[in-house]
Order: sequence, then structure tokens, then C-alpha cells
Amino acid sequence: MAIYLHLFGRPRVDVDGAAADLPLERRHQLLAWLALKRGWVARSEAATLLWPDQPARLANANLRKTLFRLQSQPWAAAVDAQAHALNFTGGSDVADFEQALRDKRLADAARFEAHRFLEGYDEGGGDAWPAWLAFERARLTSAWRDAALELLASEMDAADALDLSARMLAADPSDEDALRAHMGWLASGGQVAAARRAFRDFDDRLRQEFGVAASAELRALHDSLGTPRVPEAAPARAPEDGFVGRSAELQAVTAAFAPGAGRLASLVGPGGAGKTRLARRVIAELAGNFEHGAAFVSLEEVTHPADVPVALVRQLDMGTAGAEPAEQLKAWLAERRMLLVLDNFEHLAPAAPLVGELLAAAPGLHVLVTSRMRLGLPGEALVAVHGLPCPDPEDRDRLESFDAVRLFVSAARRVDPAFVPNEVGSIIEICRHVDGLPLALELAAAWTRVLSCEAIAAELRGGTELLRASDAAHPARHASLDLVFEQSWAMLVTAEREALAALTVFRGGFAADAARGVAGVSLPVLAALVDKSLLRKDGRRLVMHPVVHQLAAQKLEPARRDTVEAAHAAFYCELVAQLRKPTELAEREALAALDADYENWTTAWYRAAHSAQLMLLVRATPTLRAYSDHRGSTREVCSLFEDALGANPAPAEPRFEPIVLGGLAHCLQRLDRFAESIAAAHRALQASRNVADPEARLRCLNTLGACSMRLAKMGEARRYYQMALKLAPSVPNPRYAAVLMQNLAQIEKRQDHAAEALRLLLGALERFREIGDHASQALCLYQLGSMQCDLGDLSAGVQSLRSALALCDSHGLNRTRGYVLTGLADAAIEMGDLDAARDYATQGLELARASGARLLESWMLLHHARLAVRGQDIAAARDELRTAVELTLQVGSPVAQVAAVICFGEVLAAQGVKDCAARVLELARGQGSASQQDRKQIDAIRTRWALPAPGPVPAMTLAELGHRIVGETPLAHAPLIADLRAQR
Repeated sequence: MAIYLHLFGRPRVDVDGAAADLPLERRHQLLAWLALKRGWVARSEAATLLWPDQPARLANANLRKTLFRLQSQPWAAAVDAQAHALNFTGGSDVADFEQALRDKRLADAARFEAHRFLEGYDEGGGDAWPAWLAFERARLTSAWRDAALELLASEMDAADALDLSARMLAADPSDEDALRAHMGWLASGGQVAAARRAFRDFDDRLRQEFGVAASAELRALHDSLGTPRVPEAAPARAPEDGFVGRSAELQAVTAAFAPGAGRLASLVGPGGAGKTRLARRVIAELAGNFEHGAAFVSLEEVTHPADVPVALVRQLDMGTAGAEPAEQLKAWLAERRMLLVLDNFEHLAPAAPLVGELLAAAPGLHVLVTSRMRLGLPGEALVAVHGLPCPDPEDRDRLESFDAVRLFVSAARRVDPAFVPNEVGSIIEICRHVDGLPLALELAAAWTRVLSCEAIAAELRGGTELLRASDAAHPARHASLDLVFEQSWAMLVTAEREALAALTVFRGGFAADAARGVAGVSLPVLAALVDKSLLRKDGRRLVMHPVVHQLAAQKLEPARRDTVEAAHAAFYCELVAQLRKPTELAEREALAALDADYENWTTAWYRAAHSAQLMLLVRATPTLRAYSDHRGSTREVCSLFEDALGANPAPAEPRFEPIVLGGLAHCLQRLDRFAESIAAAHRALQASRNVADPEARLRCLNTLGACSMRLAKMGEARRYYQMALKLAPSVPNPRYAAVLMQNLAQIEKRQDHAAEALRLLLGALERFREIGDHASQALCLYQLGSMQCDLGDLSAGVQSLRSALALCDSHGLNRTRGYVLTGLADAAIEMGDLDAARDYATQGLELARASGARLLESWMLLHHARLAVRGQDIAAARDELRTAVELTLQVGSPVAQVAAVICFGEVLAAQGVKDCAARVLELARGQGSASQQDRKQIDAIRTRWALPAPGPVPAMTLAELGHRIVGETPLAHAPLIADLRAQR
């Protein structure tokens, strides 16, 4: 029986070619949701979505009733039901749409109507269904829009292009990109009048519905219809000079005025970006290229657009303005070949046509405009002027190479000639806080005469009060950043003001669909804010300058703030939840999406946690666990879980503790905080007794097994893993069984059952490949490669490790990459390639420190110690060893302590204390946590250094020996050596 769901538009189903409508009912909602999931999903997730306000027991009972009623329909055959999971096996138009996107079949994808997803299903009962539907509809619409725009930008049939762009405008009448494409295709087909009419209708609609005009870019397209475009010249290379920064902008202006290019360029950016100063620099560099030089005209004092011609006549020393100053200007400029700079044009936008008239009348005229918004004239070259480049915290050793720092230091020395930039961290923070905005840097630097840089940075964190001028060097309009912002605010219409204030709930930028979904901001309003330099486009995202963000946030009314922040929390927590499956499989696009919105979803998490929106946190937790594993951000995600649990000590949602506390246990285990992890996992297990969620129990058991294995309690680890394996069939996620096989393989390896370990690993690897789990493949290949090396097959082992490294690099799997580098370093040492081993160990050490993986850091330090021994630098080897042993003592891992003692034995042997080396190695050999591979390594060291037969094993524990290794490093362990010899 062939069953196919149509979810775009009014939902309906085809059963063997016979169609039937699907009116809004719970069973049909369930069917549509399962079709969108396309895979096994937990019953509890469906119950929570459809009955969010009911206790889990009642919600699950309602789900069973709904499934029973569904059985009466012929399409029920497409729903597989197990005790704890559900799966839809039929086809759907959404599945076909998303497959077409993956295959880059844009024409196939564009034929769907994604904006009509589940039309008529909006009122689903409760808050969870409408929120989920709104999110999915926005996601699918955004994907369809991107595909349609990409298709429209390619070569295609004109009639098809017009039909597609018209459908885009029908879906969203305020979509400027769609109108731009529609106008372009109309004009290319000779329908210029129709294109102009489409613009006018669009502009009228925006003014009536939103109170804003079409963007300057769109108006420029309208004005240029029928006129050939001027080709852009290749940028000319501008020489570096003593001007603080702006070499790229100077280069862009030079290119804009190059022979064969245009004659109009605009320096566009927010107030305080340094546009005026840059324009004066352009005059200094380019005036010599013009027969009649250059002129700078300030329009700051001009209050009305009609007064611009008079101001130009006066400032150009043309004498008294006549009856027609505009005509007087044209006649005067027509006789000259010169550069004219018009400074501060933003409040005189209606006078922009005058600039076009002057250019038309004077063929030798070139005009450079500074403004917070573009003129929107044909042929206008835009040069964005934003903040100066700022250093990252890791750039402490090369501050002087960053323009923001150079400007700050220069400004500080104007008020304090003795200023020394030695507060490096604070200077970096100041530059980054103001995002390199020149005016803000200078205003902050003025305070160095009375405050330290650390104090200035602290003040900036608290607000903008500090950013006020304290000398007469700045003009009145730049007396403070507050005043600069108020000038921009005054030029906004009501819709733009409301939007800008609401957009301050975002952190670190946002996409246009998020602005619409969270704050209800339309594309035309976003475009208007970009045009007015209050938002900046960065790829597909929009960014607000931090100072603008801080000041605009003060304009947001408290009631409106509460509403928008709640919407922000719901939007991004839902986004995280929807990315669960691709994140667990380490799909690049999903991880990149989470990277891009890291600040937004962490902020959303905190907002949800402190407003008791617990189901948002429950749904987002599995994705964050996987993300933290792949990206090495375990400490950050761990703090999110701890904050949520602390803010909700008595949660009303029964699934909150099993899921979020289980997530915390997982992160604590990754951070080698085993005792805390075990306690959290047991608490989560206890809480899971109140909910029917086998997946939560499985995850906790897996965490307990991992902790036990790291603590060399192999029996306990095996028991926990086997308990988890019994639960795996009841969990609708096929990767769990493979993960548990993989973990059991590590136990078999530690217990010297190589054949069984290999069998389990290869079986797990095959399953991971079947389901497309890139992250688990990489980890499995690392474990396989390490085992192959241990068994003496270095060639096969290195090949497996390199395959694992390729997956890590391709998908950004930072945590696993660290382990792979450990294996490659081991193999390189065995093969005698010490340079390669040193490189691998250094990379791995950087990753370990960045992610807080203390055991990995200790292993990498042990590699450095072994390499120092091979290089006969015994002092360096002791130093590396001391730090490694400190870490193993903090973590309390017997496995790591054995590895550290083996390394100490090798250091003693290299030091010439061979009798003590033999006894220390024998102490390591006798530990229950020592593996067969550890014993092989001990034998290899004994052979390499020709050690004597060991005497009595030292009468001390590994921890006691470790403390002495750390404490006696400055003494080259002389007291310890004496005690070891005295024990013979």
C-alpha cells in the first residue's frame, strides 16, 4: 500500500492514488508530526507536544487513545508503533522537498509552497503545537526562499522566473529580494514599465502597512531600469601609510574613482565610525589626480534639503548665490575636473537627486559623500565604514598590529604622553566592547588620565556613561555616543524604532527569519535599518554594533521586553531541539548553525531557566550534550545545566531532572569530575522512575559505565553498559546500541581480549556508517587505529587514525580530534618520527586546554615528556611530567596515574638512575589498572635502557609516588631516589 502525505497547503493523504483530506484532529496532527520527523521518535515526545499541560501519565494515555482511533483509517498502515517509539514509513511532500534541497535540485524544490505548511492546523491546543508549527513553517519557508533566490540568480526560463518571483511575493509581499528579482526579470524581458509599476506598488504597500519606504538599493534599481550598468573596476592596491587604519576603505574609494569606473562613492557607516576623517584622508591622497583639486563641504549646519545648493555655493567660494543656486552650481562645476566631498548628508536625504543632477551636468566631477545611509542613486559605489579591526584575547603578543589598539594608544597619549599600554587584557576588552568604533575608542582613551585601563573596561561593562568627550577636540555632534545615537534615532519612523529596540534581545547577530519569528520585524524594516547603518549585514546574518545595542535596549519598554525575551527563548530553544538528530550525527550544517547562534541559544537557555519554561530546556538538552562533545565546549554547556538546575530546585515538570541532571552528569564525566558525575547520574536515575523515559535511564547508565571505566572499575563498567544495552531496543535511536558495543569493546581491550574488542569495534563501526553518524565513526576509527597500533600493525593503525582525523577536520569534531592526535603521536614516536610526534602532541595539548579535558591534557604532556627524553632534555621532561602528574592526581584516574608512573620510570632511566627506574616500572606493572599495552610499554623501556632486574617494589601507592614526583621536581627527585635505594 502506497501512502503519501501532502503537508504543504491543506493537509491530505494519497492511499494507492486515492486522495482524502485530513481535517484538524489529534490523530492527523500526530500523523503530520511523525511524517516530518522521518524516523523513530519517542512516544513521550509526541505526548508532550500534543498534551503539554497534562501530567505525563495522562498525556501518554491520550496518545494511546489517539493511536487507537488512527487504526480505523487506511493510512494507519504507515505508522509503526513500538512500546516506547513511533515511526512513519510513508512518503511526503516535505520529505521530497528537503531531499531536493540536499541534492541541489533547486527547480524541484522551488515548485513546493513551503509557506503553506500545514495550512489550517495552527490552532492545535495548548502552546506547544502552535510554537512547533510556527517554527517549522518558518524553517521550511526560509529554506524554500533561499533555494528560490538562488534559482532566480541562475540562468532559467524567463516565464518560469517570473512565475517563481511572483509566487515569492504572494508568499511574502514585503520580500524586497523577491521584488528585486521580479523587477530584474521583467526588465530583462523588455517589460520596464511593468517593473517600475511593481516597485511603486511595493513602495506604496510598505508606506501604508509599515510606515517605511523601500530601501535605497531597491529605489536605485528602479531608477536605473533601462540604463546600462557601469562595470566595476578591479580594486587598486593602496599603499600603506601612517594613517591609523582604513587602508581597505581607502583602496575601495580609489577603485571606485579609477578610470572607467564610477564618479559617485558614499562612505556609509554609523555615527562615530570616522567617516569625516576618512574623507579628509581621501582628499589628501586623491586631490592630486584632479586638475582642479578637491573641495570639502560640511553639511552639518544645513537643516533643510532645499538649502543644500545655497550652502554649496557659499562654501565653494562661488560668491553670492543667485536666484537659481542649483543652476549656478551646475554651470560652475561643468567647467571643472575636481573631487567634491559632501560631509554629513544623512539628514538631507531628499536632496540626493541634486547630486545626480550635478554629476550629469559636470562630466569632470567626482563626488564622495559621507552619510549614515546611502543616497540610492544609480552608479553609487558604497564603501562601508565600521569599526577598526580588534584583537582577540589570544593576540596579546601582537597588539600593535591592530588598528583599534593603535588608535586607542594614540588617543591616550594625547591626554597622557607617558601612557604605556601594559594593561594588555583590559585594552583588548575595551577595543572589543566598542567593536573598534573610533569615536568610542577616543572617548574611552580620554579617561586614561585618571583611570586605569582595567577601570575603564569595568565602567564600559556597566554602560555608556564613560563615553563622553572631556575636551574641546570633538565637535558638539560627537560630544557623546548617546548624542550620536539620538541623532540616528530621530531619523527613524515609528516602525523602525520599535523594531530596533526589540532586536536588542538578540545576542551576537541574527538571521532575518529569526527577527521576524521573535520580534515580528519585517524584511522592509530590516532593510531600512541596514540602510541607516543601525544594522550591518554579515553574510546571511545581521549584526548590531554593541554600543547601538546598549543604547537601543534602553528604548525597549519593560512589558514589550518581557514578551520579546519569552519569544526569543522559545524560538532558540526550539531551534536547538530541532537540530538534535543532525547534531548527534555531527552533520556540518547543524553544527555550523549552532556555532553561528551560540550567543543566542545560550541566552535563550538562561531566560527559559529563570522563567521556569522547563519543557524548552528538556527538549534542548540532548542537542547540547552532543554539541558539547563535538565542539569541545563541555565546560560551557555544563554551566548551563548547573544554572538551570540551581534556578529550579523543585521543578514542576517531571522530565526536567532526569533529562537535564543526566546531561549534567554526562558533562561532568567528560570533564573528568567522576565523583560528581556519578552522584548526578544516580540522582537522575532516581528521578527517572517517575517518567516513562527509557532513553534518560540509558544515558545515565552509559555515563556511570564511562566513569567506572575511567576509574579502572571494569566489572562495574561492564555491568552498567550491559544494563543500558538491555534498554536500547526500547529507545528509538539506533546509535545507542552501537555506542554501547563501542564502549564494551574498550573494556575488552583493557582486559586484554583483543579479538573480542576488535569484533565489537568493527560491528559498531559498520552500524555508525549505516546511520551516517560521523562523530561516532571518527571515535570508533580512533579506537580501532589505537588497537591496531597496540597489536603491532602500525601501518593499518595509522591509516585508521588518519581516516578518523579527516572526519574530525571535516565536521569540526574538536574533542575526538584531541584523542586522535594522541594516537598519531604514539604511532609517530614508535616509528621514530619525533618531529611529527611533537606536532601532534602540541596540537592535542592546545585542544585539551581549550576544552577543559584534563585527562587528555595529561596524556599530551606525557607525550611531550617522552619526546624531551628522546631529545636528551631531561630537565624539560621533568617539568612536563610534573604538570601531567598534577592533573592525574586532581582527576584521580588510576589508568592515567599508571601512564604517568611509566613515564617517570623512563625519565629516571634517561637520568641514569636505572635501578630506581626498574623498581618504579615494576610498581606500575603490578597495578590492577595496568593494561597489557602498559606492560608492553614497560618491557620496551626496560629493553631500550638495558635496565637491571627490579628489586623490591617500592612501598608506596601511586598517589603517594605522584605527590613526591610533583614536589621534588626542582630537586631532580634526589630525595625520592635516595628513599627508593634505601628500601632495597
